[in-house]
Parts: sequence; C-alpha cells; structure tokens
Amino acid sequence: MRETDASQPIQRIPLSEARSHLSALVQQAAFQRHLTAITVHDELKAYLIAPARLEALLEAERKTRPSRRRKSKLRGSLRIVSDLETLGESPGEQLQRSALASAEVQEIE
Repeated sequence: MRETDASQPIQRIPLSEARSHLSALVQQAAFQRHLTAITVHDELKAYLIAPARLEALLEAERKTRPSRRRKSKLRGSLRIVSDLETLGESPGEQLQRSALASAEVQEIE
C-alpha cells in the first residue's frame, strides 16, 4: 500500500491494490480522515472519504448555492374542479373557490 506524504493529502491507489487493502483503507478514511483516490489505469474513478467529512462538504456546498424558490404548479394553468354556477356566489367568488380547490388538488398530486 502506498503511503501519503505530507505534501500530498490525497492518497492515490490503483483499484487492484485497493481491493487487497480495502479494510485498512476504510479504517483510514473513517478514523484518520485520510482521503483516498481510487484509480483505474491512472484515471481517477472514486474516492474513499469519511461520512462526516462528506456531510460537511455537502453542507458547505448547500450554503454557497443560491436558494431556489419553488415554482407554483398553477402558473399558466387552472383546473376547474367545481360547478361555477353555484347559487348564492358571485362569479368572482366561484372562480376564487375553484382556484383554491384546484391548488389543493395540485398539492395532493
């Protein structure tokens, strides 16, 4: 197994070698915070990284990414889900009630 020197924080190991030392590599990743790069024909294919370190990286990425606002599913469409000629309601009230009912249906789907 290749050792990581001080100037190289990422240990690069061929897949064939990683297979024979997988248990030790997992222990290093989990407890010593080593980052191991797995290569196939000198091409990087995967990393072994501790779960806590990965979660920290993902959280940092989430914080730097601009927040995406959820788009309304009603934009550009309206489904009429009740009778617009209900007695006692103005056409505006009927349309509003229908739009609210449509929004509830969209949320359920």
